[in-house]
Amino acid sequence: MARTWIISEYYYPVVVTTGYYVTEIAEYMAAKGMDVGVITSNNTYYASDESSQLKHELHNGVNIYRKVHRQINKDDNKKRVLRLLSLSFSFFWMSLRRLKRDDQVIVLTNPAFFLLFMPVVRFFTGCKYHILVHDIFPENLSSLGRVNQNGIVFRFLKKVFDGAYSKANSLISIGNDMSNVLASKVKEKTSIGLITNWADVDEVVPQVKEETETYQKVKDFAGDHVLFQFAGNLGKAQGLDNVMAAISKVETDDARFLFIGAGAKLEDINTFAEEHENTYSFGFVKRSLQNDFLNACDVGIVTLADGMYGLGVPSKSYNIMATGRPILYIGEEDSEVAINVKKYDIGWVVKPNDPDALKKQIEIIVKERASLKEKGEKAREVAEKVFSKQVVLEQYYQYVRK
Repeated sequence: MARTWIISEYYYPVVVTTGYYVTEIAEYMAAKGMDVGVITSNNTYYASDESSQLKHELHNGVNIYRKVHRQINKDDNKKRVLRLLSLSFSFFWMSLRRLKRDDQVIVLTNPAFFLLFMPVVRFFTGCKYHILVHDIFPENLSSLGRVNQNGIVFRFLKKVFDGAYSKANSLISIGNDMSNVLASKVKEKTSIGLITNWADVDEVVPQVKEETETYQKVKDFAGDHVLFQFAGNLGKAQGLDNVMAAISKVETDDARFLFIGAGAKLEDINTFAEEHENTYSFGFVKRSLQNDFLNACDVGIVTLADGMYGLGVPSKSYNIMATGRPILYIGEEDSEVAINVKKYDIGWVVKPNDPDALKKQIEIIVKERASLKEKGEKAREVAEKVFSKQVVLEQYYQYVRK
């Protein structure tokens, strides 16, 4: 009997970013009666993440085969590249040993180098594979300034990875904007399916701001002001410099800004908060507490840096909807999150890299704070009917079945 496989750098017990989503997908398919296996590593995303050193375990009906190696600092680019190369070779050999003819394989875009090995794996094993796209290479490296888009290295990487994406049996995109970028890469050589990320509508539910533990810890700072919150990865792809520039321009005293998370920009955020009375840096909070901290605000901020169109879809937007909070989205107007915000009237959209426009929108939101409740109620309704976890996981199950 054919088995369904997921191959991903991150998996249980890592429950942030990719690790959370692929774990939920695998366990849902196993619960529906599928024979599911996972090839993964013991890598963690944050230093505080739990990790497992078991090379094989059965967890919630899923057989997990894990490459165990020493952890490194993922923010050290050279060490990370070497680790991902090594991990890709390990996944290659593990796949040749485990995969069989007609097995269905969902391959994540981390580690990226492994995408180059999958055509060879398919040739020798007879499996069929589908790339679940969370990152688009090498365009995401260019957007972050790590590779010169006009240089020979970028052109070489683009040719190689365009070929790798094209050779898959299908691609699974998590946003309409991402589908557009992928279509330009594969030139109709492979099909593209769309399955968005989801909202945890059973675990993340609306709660009164003042009743959250997070708010109680910052209530002297927040007071009765409109509290804007960015919660998540404080990385370079989020365009946080633009957000900080806008905050520094805000003239109303009725706005406060709360940052929760960790990442490459954490030190910058900490310094900014020390210098601005309207900003508070809370630090990292475990995902298990997200219902509390996501409810500790009036408006959820979702942002992507300029040039990130189609290269990523911020998954946090779905759980912000689940809390019944409106979204202030900073990004391209035809991106996935912006389309949903405008379509369902659940927030506001501001183009990236324009702190003056963002400052103006923030002041309008504060002035019209009476509209927050209505937009938030709409957001919760959309989360339940369109983007609930049950709805989206069933889409994955049906996709693999077909």
